[in-house]
Amino acid sequence: MKIKCVVLLLSAVFANANVHAADEVLVRQGETTITAHDVQLAVENFVPEQGRAELMASEKRLRDFVAQLFAVRKLSDEARARTLDAGERWKIDASMERAAAQVQLDHLVNGQELPDFDKAAREFYVAHPEQFVQPEQVHAQHVLIKSEGRSKEEALVLAKQVVAQANKDSQDFGKLAAEFTEDPSGKANGGDLGFFARGSMVKPFEDAIFGLKSPGEIVGPVESQFGFHVIRLVERKAETTIPFDEVKDKLVRDETLKYRRMAIGKEYGRIGKLPGIEVDQDAIKALVKPLDFKAHARAAEK
Repeated sequence: MKIKCVVLLLSAVFANANVHAADEVLVRQGETTITAHDVQLAVENFVPEQGRAELMASEKRLRDFVAQLFAVRKLSDEARARTLDAGERWKIDASMERAAAQVQLDHLVNGQELPDFDKAAREFYVAHPEQFVQPEQVHAQHVLIKSEGRSKEEALVLAKQVVAQANKDSQDFGKLAAEFTEDPSGKANGGDLGFFARGSMVKPFEDAIFGLKSPGEIVGPVESQFGFHVIRLVERKAETTIPFDEVKDKLVRDETLKYRRMAIGKEYGRIGKLPGIEVDQDAIKALVKPLDFKAHARAAEK
């Protein structure tokens, strides 16, 4: 095997630096082979464009990719080398039909004059501003005192003690959280919850933190189903509109897919209206098998 050379070989192929490298055999077993050109085509056809560079940058991932291609081809060769029954032959023929149909659809769609997807993305962005609003967010720290292992009153007393310490001048809230919080993750990160918008936390907690205005403000004890919280506002971010440049790539992909779906739908519609199509509606109707709801329910109970 020459898999060790795969990275260099594929780089050469993709850069068109060496014509003969495309025919270089990377894996061989008997008559089954995988060439650098096979891998190039597989990457172009089976790997999303945004993931190709990452694949090409990792020798391990390339090795795994080549190994998978070889396994598929070997299994295919083994299937074709034996006598297939009618059902197996139909599966292969049906798969080939689907692949050929997809090739023809790509040919028809790509042969059309494509719209300006950048322009379409910009128009969608302008027409749907509500979809690109970054809601108000807060960055918070908290200390959680649970009622487990103590009475609710005892938990409340402890939470009030934490509030008193937190309100002292120059108090390091992170150290306070690391010492008192009973939230497992809070022990390690000083009770830091990062930024979050409304709808991310339980309502009592959310109402309390979004009611604070200035960084450094502390509120508590706030009761929730988890216990008593002492909460500190670290920072607020006002509601903003996400800039077009930050969502452009996604919108262009969306518009491209939208166009392709529409164009493919038109082609299916065209095929359905071809002259001379004959449909035996009665024969189709005869294939219908009413659902036995009782049998279906019995099967679901098992």
